[in-house]
Amino acid sequence: MDAKKYISVHTLNKYIKARFDQDASLHNVYITGEISNYRPHPSGHLYFTLKDDHSRISAVMFSSAAKKLQFQLEDGMKVYIRARVSVYEVTGEYQLYVQSIEQDGLGKLYLAFEDLKKKLAKEGLFDEKYKKPIPRFPKSIAILAAKSGDAVHDFIEIAHSRFPFVRLIFFPIPVQGKNAYLKIIETLQNVDRIGFDLIVITRGGGTIENLWNFNEEALARVIFQCQTPIISAVGHELDFTICDFVSDLRCPTPTAAAVSATPDQEELKKHLNGLTQQLVHDMNHYLQNCQQTLNRLKNSYFLTTPEALYSQEILRLTHLQDQFSYQFKLLNMKVEQQLLHHQKQLKQKMDQNIQKQNYKIQQLIIQLDALSPLKVMQRGYTLIKKDDQLIKSQNDVKTDDLIDIQFYDGMRKAQIK
Repeated sequence: MDAKKYISVHTLNKYIKARFDQDASLHNVYITGEISNYRPHPSGHLYFTLKDDHSRISAVMFSSAAKKLQFQLEDGMKVYIRARVSVYEVTGEYQLYVQSIEQDGLGKLYLAFEDLKKKLAKEGLFDEKYKKPIPRFPKSIAILAAKSGDAVHDFIEIAHSRFPFVRLIFFPIPVQGKNAYLKIIETLQNVDRIGFDLIVITRGGGTIENLWNFNEEALARVIFQCQTPIISAVGHELDFTICDFVSDLRCPTPTAAAVSATPDQEELKKHLNGLTQQLVHDMNHYLQNCQQTLNRLKNSYFLTTPEALYSQEILRLTHLQDQFSYQFKLLNMKVEQQLLHHQKQLKQKMDQNIQKQNYKIQQLIIQLDALSPLKVMQRGYTLIKKDDQLIKSQNDVKTDDLIDIQFYDGMRKAQIK
């Protein structure tokens, strides 16, 4: 025999299976076709063939997934399937490992989902610029979930283990059923007004029909208008809803939502310890620098000879005082000179004014003297008065009246005859 190495059939099938399992595009395949050769097993597993007009492929749906089916499979039924593609090592055949099945009648829901998604995306409801930041250290979180669901329990358990200081308030909501989204909207609007740091909307996985309330346009618009940051954790990792796209953060599971909503106290402790060590190191380094600076200052020239610190200032102050004294003397001399000059000018102006006024007074005296009654009386005129009233007419006196005659050099009394 030559040196060629031969492998077993099992080894080959195992290798091929590994190659299939490493291909991420085969982990989650959406495929449509017709059920044929349907064979339910007593264990609960469902075996069948999925076919179309040209090809067929074997498929198996294990009991854990089959329990979630809400209808009975039948040969000839048109279906939509989500599955993983892998190889069965025993036979070397590749087949579908089915995770969920929807009847063909539900295909319109996928179309409606895509249409609404495109519409809201065009309006900008999914834009990152409108996403509110998730608080790093929330004090209170509101949880909207089914009352009896596992999602809320998973979230609370993880959140409390990571960050026990946060206050978690549970608000029960219907997560499926006709018009359940109306109650979700009412609860969400009321919670948003309370003032929580964060709101988490969560539920477990399900079919597109079960999750459809979270694809309603009215709910999407209310989420967009909320003031509180919102995390959406609806369905499983592979389930997407309109609620996921419009929320501020989408998490694939309730557990992932709890991780995103709360900081890890253990990581915080490690980070705090690291900061403490860094602070101690920085403080020691700072104190060392301060000590070196202090020693350098202690030995500096000015501290060892403190008089040098102010001697120059004393000299400068003395020089300034001398300058000030000199300038002050100059200023006084200048002021005195100006004052004497002004006094001389003032005296000259006053003498001139007095001379002018004396001249005016002399002229007025001359004019007054010329108009004086005494001056007229010296020429032989007299003034006659009766009872201190000047007599201007003979009709002003009667016979035997006593009158006063005013001469320029005296007064005499007389009687009218």
